[in-house]
Formats: sequence, structure tokens, C-alpha cells
Amino acid sequence: MKKVNSFIIIFLVLLLIRQTLAKTKKKVIVIGHTGSGKSTFCNFLCSSFKFKAEASSDSVTQIFQTEQLELKDYTLFVTDTPGFTDPKKQNNWKILSDIVDFVKKEQVDFVVIVINYSIRASNEEYILKWLRYTLPLNKYNSLILVNHYRDIQNFCSYGDEVENDYEDEFAQNCQTDPKLSKSEENNQNFINFIKNTFTNSTIEKINYNIDINITTKEFKILKKKLKQEYFPLAQLDHTKVQDLQDKIITELQKNESFCMNKFKKLEEEKYQREMAKLEQEVTQLKAEQTNLQNLINSIDDDINYIHNNPSRWIDSGDLFKTRYHSTHQIHKMNRLNDDKNDSQNKMLYQQIIQQQIKENLEKHKEEFEQLVQKIPQLQEFKQCLHSANEDIQEMIVVKNYFEARNSLSKQKQYQQ
Repeated sequence: MKKVNSFIIIFLVLLLIRQTLAKTKKKVIVIGHTGSGKSTFCNFLCSSFKFKAEASSDSVTQIFQTEQLELKDYTLFVTDTPGFTDPKKQNNWKILSDIVDFVKKEQVDFVVIVINYSIRASNEEYILKWLRYTLPLNKYNSLILVNHYRDIQNFCSYGDEVENDYEDEFAQNCQTDPKLSKSEENNQNFINFIKNTFTNSTIEKINYNIDINITTKEFKILKKKLKQEYFPLAQLDHTKVQDLQDKIITELQKNESFCMNKFKKLEEEKYQREMAKLEQEVTQLKAEQTNLQNLINSIDDDINYIHNNPSRWIDSGDLFKTRYHSTHQIHKMNRLNDDKNDSQNKMLYQQIIQQQIKENLEKHKEEFEQLVQKIPQLQEFKQCLHSANEDIQEMIVVKNYFEARNSLSKQKQYQQ
């Protein structure tokens, strides 16, 4: 009996393991500034307190914290990331690069960007734009979670976001611009910026309120929606996760190709019409030359027939009689030779015309190629490229901003 029970237990364990391995895996990464509420969100999502304060930024293994949650239909992996801070105190470029590497390497399915409505860093817009350009976000694979209407001091000192050693310093940093935080107009402008930046992503608002009951209620509603609606269908195209510099080069080439084709198409249509007309003339000339050649061949046949079949005989004084051509035959052969010469002259003339057309074809081709080469110098082309590259210019500004910060960071490290 005990042996049977052991087999049943082993069978059930193996069945459980098989079901666990067969489950779909969904990976979620949570991004945001320090103090935005990332860790709080992760804890609510996992119904735990496993996500603590910000870890050290010395290594990726320490700053990226992943927890596993077994759900009915899939296994959820939630990853908390290091928070972005004041650019004067930390090089956010490395964190951004680490996040992108993590998304690609771990094949992340869903991205959550947590933004605090009332606390904003001076470089937040640059970071959000960088994330938008680097990650292929849409409503099926991303959520922009906006926290709002929470007291600044209360939020900045929230325990699960900042280590106690840095709490005072961080709280002071959070209140560096109280006018910006308290201005409803500026806040609304920031909300509009978020909507315009993440046009394809799902945007949700939630109150990190003093009343924990209200916050908990809102989180429960959001958590249910995420686990039942968003996460099961989440899928991120990792082939489109690009380094910002590579994306800028790709977009520049794409826009240049677009503008080039736009202007090239107009000239190409004109060029094709001219070429088709000339080629049609060549075809007609070839057909006429074929008819002329057939006529010449027919004339040669007639001449040869007359030449070989004289119509009269004369007595040569011996046993044989000599045949000779009648006057009528001679006149006919002369006319046929004249017709043959005329046809040959026509053929020669048509060959000259055909050669001229071929030269025109080559000339049109060269002119078209020269015109295509001159397209980038056209003012209309430059305007098209400028308009197409407006978004690229913003990418370049974002890239240059972080490169400058990265350079300053390296200089400080060198001086130290």
C-alpha cells in the first residue's frame, strides 16, 4: 500500500512539473525613475514584498531583480530595474543600455514604464524619448503607468523605493523644483507630452494616495486587467529593439530613400515615356526594314528568273541556237534594279535613323542618371528630407544629450 502511494505521489509530482514546464512564459520589465513607484507596482503585481529598495549599480545582477509568479495559464516573470536619478549624480546611459540588452537577451514580452505625475527629474523627457525610440512599444506590449495626486514628501520617502542612507538626499532632490510639481498647467503639459510620446502604448493612471485602501483598490483593478487582458497576449518584436545610433542611421537612410523615390518617380515616369516612344520607333523601323529586305529578295528572285529565262532565240550559224532577252525583259530588269536600289537606299536611311534613335536612347539614359544624381541638390528634395527627418532630429538631440552626459561622467571618473 505504501509502495502504491509512493508511485502516486511521484506521478503527481511529475505531472505538476510537466504542467509547469508546458506553461507559457510571460516576461515583464518595469522601468522608471527612482521614486516613481516601480517597486511598489512590482509588489502589488506579485502580491508580495519581495521587491525592496534600489540595489547597488555596480553590476547588472545586483540591480535587476526578477521574481517568478505561477498563474493559472502562464508563468509570469516580473523584473524590477534600477531607477533613473538626477543626471548630475548618476550616468543613466548605462542603465538605459542595460535595460535594452536585458529586453533583447531575456526576450521580454511586456514593458511597464512608471511615471510620477508630481515628481519629475530634469532629464525625464530625454529618457522617455530614448525609450520610445529604442523599444518597439505598442498597446499590446507596453503600459505607461502614471502616478498622480500624491504628496511629494510622502512619496519621496516611501520605503520600498529608496535606501535609508539616501532617503534625505533623495527627498531633497525630489523637491528641487516645487513650482513645477505644484503647477497643474505644467502637469497637464507633461501628461500631453506622455500621450504624444507614447502614442501607440496603453496609458493608465493610478493614485498613489495617502489612503492605502484607495491605492490598493486601484491596484487590484489594474492588476486584474493586466493579468487577464494584457499579459496573455503580450508580445514584443525583439528584432526591432535597436541601439539609438543604429536606428538613427536606419531612419536617415529610409527617409532619404523615400524622398529620392518621390522625386525620382516623377522623372522616371517621364523618362520611361520617352524611352517607350523611341523604342516603339525602333520597332517600327525594324518592321519596315524587314519588309524592305523581303521586297529586295523578291526583286532579286524576279531579276534572276528573267535573267535565266530569255524569251527569244537567234541562229548563231552552227548547230546551236542562242537565246537572248527581249527588249521588254531588259526594261523590266532595269526597273527591278532601280526598285532594288531604291529599297536599299531606304534601308540604309532607316539604319541611319535607327542608329540615331539608339544614340538618343543612350543620351536619355545618361541624362536621367545625371538628373537622379542632381536630385539631392534640389531645394524640393531638401525640404522633403528636412520634413521627413524632423523625428530623426529629435532622436539625434536625445542621443547627443546622453553622449554628452556619458562623456562628462567619464571625465569625472578620470579626475577622481
